Amino acid sequence: MIVSVDLRRLNRVLWIDPEDRMACIQAGATGREIAATLAAHGFTMGHEPDSVEFSTLGGWIATHASGMKKNRYGNIEDLVLDVRMVTAQGVLERPSVHPRESVGAADARRFAFGSEGCLGIVTRAVVKLFPLPETQVYGSIVFPDFPSGVRFLRALQAGGDLPASVRLVDNLQFQLSQMLKPRKEGLARLVSIAERLYVT
Repeated sequence: MIVSVDLRRLNRVLWIDPEDRMACIQAGATGREIAATLAAHGFTMGHEPDSVEFSTLGGWIATHASGMKKNRYGNIEDLVLDVRMVTAQGVLERPSVHPRESVGAADARRFAFGSEGCLGIVTRAVVKLFPLPETQVYGSIVFPDFPSGVRFLRALQAGGDLPASVRLVDNLQFQLSQMLKPRKEGLARLVSIAERLYVT
């Protein structure tokens, strides 16, 4: 069997169902493309891996990706409702998809997660949608040492009201991320140096 795939057109949001909060998105769409298109309709998928600007929906499925906002939205396996995958034997797809199903072992979507392209190539997926949050607030806390940060995260988890994203980084990782930022000039550079000295 020969399956023809137009590789020039694998980066679009094909449809959005606002009532059931689902969207069908082609596998080549990057995280930023997906976010911009869904935001224009008042929705988000909520999946934000570190590589969100460059990585694609198909890549997230093939690598079983996790995102920075998994506390609120879940990982990729929690967000994908269905996949269309082209294999050496033909196309795996279902005629319809619902927001929640109990299909057991016959769920071909489960084989796609983490398959790294060995079983086939994901060409599109149906994903869950969430309303855009009314606000987004970001903040940082500096701990005197790493174990204090670990204790804070455990207390936060036990409290049960987790933010969408929380990350603990050690001093070396923080310094590396600062070195990768573009160099600031003038007063902004002096402020940045003072902040870095304080934190490190």
